[in-house]
Amino acid sequence: GSGLFFVSREALPSACGMGDIYFTRFNRRDGWREPHHLGCAPTGPNTALDEQGPSYTEVAGQAFLYFSSGPDIYVSERESDGSFGAGQAVEELNGTAGDIQPNVRKDGREIVFASNDPGRAGAMGGFDIYSATRDNVDDPWSTPMNLGDTVNSVANETRPSLSWDARQLLF
Repeated sequence: GSGLFFVSREALPSACGMGDIYFTRFNRRDGWREPHHLGCAPTGPNTALDEQGPSYTEVAGQAFLYFSSGPDIYVSERESDGSFGAGQAVEELNGTAGDIQPNVRKDGREIVFASNDPGRAGAMGGFDIYSATRDNVDDPWSTPMNLGDTVNSVANETRPSLSWDARQLLF
């Protein structure tokens, strides 16, 4: 069946902070399974902060979970036992202010996210949507680029998401 990563802000016994990442699967016969908490740092990706925008990508046997925590973007690689370890800050994407809600293209070579960092090139005010690319999943991300005034405005543009074929940006 299908799987879903999501964030819950409900104060559950396993919760680590203000919003934690969970995983569940859907089976046509049985419906949604009981959500599985991904664990608290230092052994899991959840922290005392507010995790947002989990985005999963699996390429050539490598699986990564991108998410934001507090003001930065993190990545956690899936371990051989299927668990996800502590998140590592993705330094080339993080600025000096809020970089949140990453969404990774299915091939792992493009990422979009929202940022309210006024020091970023092209910042228009509020949260803007940025994109970064790379040639393969082992390469670092390019410098994030503001998607310009055809997407961004002086208001807040948030929760960017690429369509399955990466031909549409939803936000």
